[in-house]
Formats: sequence, C-alpha cells, structure tokens
Amino acid sequence: MTDRAREHRITIPKTVRYYTLAPSNDEKPRLVLFAMHGYRQLGRFFIRRFEGLEENGVMVIAPEAPNRFYIEGYSGKVGASWMTKEAREDDIADQFTYLNVLKAELWDGETPIAVLGFSQGGPTACRWLAQNTAGVKSLILHSTVFPNDFDFNASQAWLNGVTTTTIFGDDDFFAPEQIIEEKMRWLKDKGVNSSLLRFKGGHQIHLPTVKQALSPLLNGLDL
Repeated sequence: MTDRAREHRITIPKTVRYYTLAPSNDEKPRLVLFAMHGYRQLGRFFIRRFEGLEENGVMVIAPEAPNRFYIEGYSGKVGASWMTKEAREDDIADQFTYLNVLKAELWDGETPIAVLGFSQGGPTACRWLAQNTAGVKSLILHSTVFPNDFDFNASQAWLNGVTTTTIFGDDDFFAPEQIIEEKMRWLKDKGVNSSLLRFKGGHQIHLPTVKQALSPLLNGLDL
C-alpha cells in the first residue's frame, strides 16, 4: 500500500514564558545574564538558582523552553524541553525567533550580556549566539559543552571576542572525568580557549562557581 500522507508546515504565534531577577530599586543593571535551563526543568524553579546575583547588579533572564510535558505519566510534575530529534531544524529556528524577540524586548542595547546554558540549555545558547552576538561578552557552559554539530569555523570571529567558561561538578553522572577531559581537548582542537571550573557536586547549578565565572566581567566594568 502506498503511503499517501503528506507532511506540511505552518508558522503560528505562540505564547512563551520567561522569568527575571532584577536589581533592587529599579537601578540600572551592571550586567544582563540570559540563563537557559536544562531538560525537564521549568523557568520559575530554575531562576531561583541564581538568587543573590541581583544584589551584585546582575539582571537574570531565564527563558522557559516552549515545549512542556508531564515528566511521568499523564499528570503531576511538568517539565520543558528546548527540542528533540523530531522536527529538529524547525525547533532550532523557532528558538532563534523566540530568543531574538526576548533580547530585543529586554536589552537596552548597551549593558554587557553574559549567556549561560545549563545541560540541554547549553547547545541552545551556543546555536543562538552563532547568529546573535550583539553585546555578549561571556558564554558560560554549565554541565554541558558545545553541540557536536556546531560550526566552529563560521563562529571563530565572535568566539575570539567572548570569554568562554566551562563548569562541571566532580560527581556529575552525565559527565565522568574521562568525558570532561575529552570534551576539553576537543574544544582546544577547535580553537576554543575555554577555562574549566570545577565544584564539588553533581548535575546542578552551583552559584558560587557561576559567580566566579562572572567576576572578571563584573570587576572589569567601568562603573
């Protein structure tokens, strides 16, 4: 029997959520941090991991991935995902549109930007920066690395102008020591000079180490 089903695509408007932590008294931020969460996380819980940064003049923006699902079964806890292997290129294109609109809405065009990607949010952050680097001074990959299909040659110019930091816990079940060593060698071979910061812990945001990664940028700002 011949399969007569045809696949079609249309683009539609979609409502997405994002969460913010802002410096008190509506003071102008010293730094804007876009923080991309990992698989099965939600923005409102993820952003809590960065509480305290606003006291250092950092405005944290946590976009929530547009695809939500029940983590187990048909009810209960809900998580979100940036993409799967299904219709992958469409999801990547939609991510660009989403994040570009969010940046245009919230960024004043002057304040320095840092971008952090945690776990699945890391490839999302890297792909986004490959086509929108305005104002970005720092890229932090937390418990993750660049995606395997990333075009380092096409991105070499902006990579040379951005401080790149990689963070891993010493007990991350997704990243044993051998894998971390292999990935750091891979980045070096690709011409990426990324500092590696470690902490005692697993596959989770470690705020003191994030602060350490941000400190050179914050300390270097002309206040």
